[in-house]
Amino acid sequence: MATTTAPARTATGSGPVRSWVTSPWAQAGVVLSVLLLGYAAAHLPAGVPQWLDVGLGDFWNRIYDWIVNNRNSSPLFLYGFNYVSVGLGSAVVLINQALTLLTWPGVIVLGTLTAWRAAGKRVALFVLASFAVVGFTGLWSETLTTLSLIITSVLLALVIGIPLGIIAGRSDRFHAAIRPVLDFMQIMPAFAYLMPMLLLFGIGNPAAAVATTVYAAPPAVRITALAIRGVDQGVVEATTSLGSTPRQLLTKVQLPLAKRTILLGVNQTIMLAMSMVVIASVIGAGGLGDAIYQALNKVNVGEAFSAGIAIVLMAIALDRVTNAGGDENRGPDIPESLRKPVLGLGVLVTAAAAVLGRLAGQLQWPASWEFSIAGPVNAVNDGLQNLIGEFTEKLASLMLTWLLDPLTALLTGSPWWLLVLVAAAIGWVVDGWRMSLTGGLTILACGLLGAWEASMDTLAQVLIAGVVTVIIGFLVGILASRSDRLAAGLRPLLDAMQTLPPFVYLIPAVALFGVGRIPALAAAVIYALPPVIRLVNDGIRGCSPAAMEAAASQGSSRWQMLTKVQLPLAKSSLLLAVNQGIMMILAMVVIGALVGAGALGYNVVFGMAQNLLGLGLNAGLAIVCLGLFLDRLTQSAAK
Repeated sequence: MATTTAPARTATGSGPVRSWVTSPWAQAGVVLSVLLLGYAAAHLPAGVPQWLDVGLGDFWNRIYDWIVNNRNSSPLFLYGFNYVSVGLGSAVVLINQALTLLTWPGVIVLGTLTAWRAAGKRVALFVLASFAVVGFTGLWSETLTTLSLIITSVLLALVIGIPLGIIAGRSDRFHAAIRPVLDFMQIMPAFAYLMPMLLLFGIGNPAAAVATTVYAAPPAVRITALAIRGVDQGVVEATTSLGSTPRQLLTKVQLPLAKRTILLGVNQTIMLAMSMVVIASVIGAGGLGDAIYQALNKVNVGEAFSAGIAIVLMAIALDRVTNAGGDENRGPDIPESLRKPVLGLGVLVTAAAAVLGRLAGQLQWPASWEFSIAGPVNAVNDGLQNLIGEFTEKLASLMLTWLLDPLTALLTGSPWWLLVLVAAAIGWVVDGWRMSLTGGLTILACGLLGAWEASMDTLAQVLIAGVVTVIIGFLVGILASRSDRLAAGLRPLLDAMQTLPPFVYLIPAVALFGVGRIPALAAAVIYALPPVIRLVNDGIRGCSPAAMEAAASQGSSRWQMLTKVQLPLAKSSLLLAVNQGIMMILAMVVIGALVGAGALGYNVVFGMAQNLLGLGLNAGLAIVCLGLFLDRLTQSAAK
């Protein structure tokens, strides 16, 4: 009996869509549209006209003038922001004084014993060595200042974030309302937080503490809500059926069962606070961030390296200690009956070290024990420049001449309306009319804010760095997915890289390329590589074994297995890697203004330095618009 086989559908589909695509009128319309756009692009002025600027910068400048004139007379400041500023400033000072009164031996003993109890002997030894390096390199005072800012900001972020997370975990309506706010806050690059805080709280530690709190709070809210919602519903229903009140359900069931996940949120909050405190040196925060900022301004690689090492050690130590919190298997095996005596003994040892330190007059690390490594590091950097300086200079020149400058000229020289249409068209192709509207409006907003050229310059840098990051990250991630040994070797390196504040990545980039846009791009690529490599590796390793076995049984080669099976199955993970890489690149490119990257980051820094609030705030809002466009576009593609 003959079998009737249905004809295969063509790629263009069937029905109304196919008839529309093949319609001569539709094809003629597309050709005519392209011709009209080409004619307009060739004959209309390039760039963005002055009338497109809505004058928001002047509006911000008037607000700034009003704040300056009324800061000491308006009730909004007298009974509001000024109290917050004084309170936070006092908190930072008091914590710093407490650490100083504890003396340097007391601080070392307290930190080492805390690390031992939370994470075990190895982490305790690492913390002890970190304190020693900080002291010997003459950065003890700066480290205490940074630590004081982190403690103040993290406590405030947790006091606000954990209760909000509990409410979001117990209320679907509140969770639905706060989720887009958290998404928006986590899209914003760190630099975008600085200008509003500078406006409301002035230069100094209070503005830095508020900016750090706002920046670090979202993961505390989000992860706490996730932890509460992740509690076994069977346990919740059983507890409720026994007559437990909502308060008893929360305190006796949900919080204890969600403890491990909530502590993960605390870890993430601390790491974000560490990152922001360093960046906040731009608005007057002291400490290690300011040491790097001043060294980079002088292009003193040795001094920047010294402070960078201290920040790296602090970041890794904080990550290891807080990441082990709540996990009894990570700390020493102490019987339940001995835990309180051990805690009491630790307090006594710390107090004894503090008392002995005060009796010996050792409040600060002895200056006679300090030595500078800036000179030797600068000598090594000079030798490195003599060795490979010509190569790095030619590489930078090549990238500028053939990649960055042409793309920047294309974006800044094209008519504004054409780029808006391109953004809208890309959004339409990726995710329909909503993404099209988002893409068009966010790019248009850059012109309305009067930051068109700087925005396009920033976008060009992000695109170039994004392409390089994707090529390198995908290649390394694929190799790691095919080699357990390589994956195991990369894991600790990637873990360490993801704990470092972005500010630190500028130091090796400046050492290799000097100042300018290329070192900012190099730092952005290095900063964004770890999550890209990790997500590509995890995505390929997470492919269905059944699908791979079926492909292998059909005689597929390793190349066919990769391109026809693994990469298609890992598509969502790969696109998520692109999303994470692009967003981290945007954040780093903006920070790169501190080493001569220019564009929007430079407008923010220059606006803060010259009290040009309109310029700085408009640049910050343009950064948010670019971040929103890039994040929504790549997230939509991943879906």
